[in-house]
Amino acid sequence: MLIIKCAKCKAKLLKYNKIGMGRVLRCWKDRIKQVYEAGVQDGHLLCLKCNNIIAEDVGDFYKMDRNAFTYTGTKVRK
Repeated sequence: MLIIKCAKCKAKLLKYNKIGMGRVLRCWKDRIKQVYEAGVQDGHLLCLKCNNIIAEDVGDFYKMDRNAFTYTGTKVRK
């Protein structure tokens, strides 16, 4: 389970169940377990504290901007 945080203000955004050991390039919507300080506006996932654009809404998943977030936690092996 990963905690995804904003790179600018360090606010908690999402609790995400990452499966596989690769990079976080996509956040599948059905694997998001809890939303903290994130919101969707105009097709983008935003940090609600500083309005930093974290990802683009592409339908079933969010296409993540690698420089806009950090994360802590462990990934689940396949």
